[in-house]
Amino acid sequence: MSDSPVLLAVYDVGSLAPLRLSQVARANGCEMAFVAADSEHAQQMLPVLGRLGRVVNSAGRTEASVVDELRGLNPAGIITFSEFRIADTVRLAAALGLPYHSPALREAVTNKDRQRERFAEVGLDTVRFCTVTAADQVDAAIARVGLPAIVKPVVGASSRNTTAVATADECRAVVAAALGGIGGPAETAVVVEELLVGMPVEAPWGDYMAVDCVARGDDVRPVFVSSKFALAEPFRERGAYGGQSVVPDDLVREVADLACRAVGALGVHGVADVEIKLTPDGPRVIEVNGRLGAWVDDLGVRAGSSVPADIAVKAALGRPYTTPDPVGRGPAVFHYLIVPPVGATRVKAVRDLTELRRLPFVERVVPLVEPGAPVDWRIGAAGNVAALSGAAPDPAALAETVAAIEAVDWIDYE
Repeated sequence: MSDSPVLLAVYDVGSLAPLRLSQVARANGCEMAFVAADSEHAQQMLPVLGRLGRVVNSAGRTEASVVDELRGLNPAGIITFSEFRIADTVRLAAALGLPYHSPALREAVTNKDRQRERFAEVGLDTVRFCTVTAADQVDAAIARVGLPAIVKPVVGASSRNTTAVATADECRAVVAAALGGIGGPAETAVVVEELLVGMPVEAPWGDYMAVDCVARGDDVRPVFVSSKFALAEPFRERGAYGGQSVVPDDLVREVADLACRAVGALGVHGVADVEIKLTPDGPRVIEVNGRLGAWVDDLGVRAGSSVPADIAVKAALGRPYTTPDPVGRGPAVFHYLIVPPVGATRVKAVRDLTELRRLPFVERVVPLVEPGAPVDWRIGAAGNVAALSGAAPDPAALAETVAAIEAVDWIDYE
């Protein structure tokens, strides 16, 4: 390694590609050291990580031995973009004396039930919820929370095993499936939570937003505000757009302020992504994720408003950064996800994508599946079949583009 400062990145499946991170690190005059998680994905990525920086492989090692090796690099900062490695990063940061999320509040960042408790403690928001670890606890949870409700993992990301339920029987079945791994990944614990009902909105818009924030002590600022597309059944994201929004400017500012207060309540250092529900009674916090949101760096750059990855790196290194006004004025840049129907189990055929690529304002089409690939709504974002990105001059044009995307007949399912 050279005399350049070293940035540690605890690596696993996450919201920013390692190539992009290494580019931003170089632009900030620092070198990358990737701490590879002991996961199938991270281990498969070792050759790629090795071309981008030093690799410290944690597989088969004690955390103490990893810390000893990392200490020898004299790192200047630490970061992760993986929801599933935040707890690891908190421990490593504490052991190395590097600023990161508060160890005392770590569970409030990673565990959705503890997060709800924390928000209630500080008077930020109160939502009825109950943690469930066994099927025989469901009726007590319903009695406490009421219906309709939402069931989601205590620790999770990308809409995995997330479902709204309207009846007791439905709730029992959904919880049993999630805890038992029936038809999808198994959870060790789920939260049965009061369903926040959004305000009425026209298709294709969603009734929620996301705000990525950066925090250093009590200084918490919005980095980028993403407006959302309507959810696909039962509770799957269809992507986001930014630069402009159909949401009024004053409401955007109110949402950004609430997001910053939520991040501040959790002892976050660096970047975090906050989902906010737009209800008839005002914005409400859905959840906070202690890392940069998916697509946010790409959207911010293409909207011309900010470079979220750069802000994240500067925050990790303890350097000054600037943040934009939360109200965007650029083009309506988007990242749109095509999701399979709930009942689909396998991709039968994928036809020519030319029609999708020729749609107005669509700049990139990335198919995510091949014929024969299994699909399952329970795995959330991992079950998407295509991702499209581009830029429209305004939300009205974007709405027409989304309708055109959904009208293209390019894939068959079993």
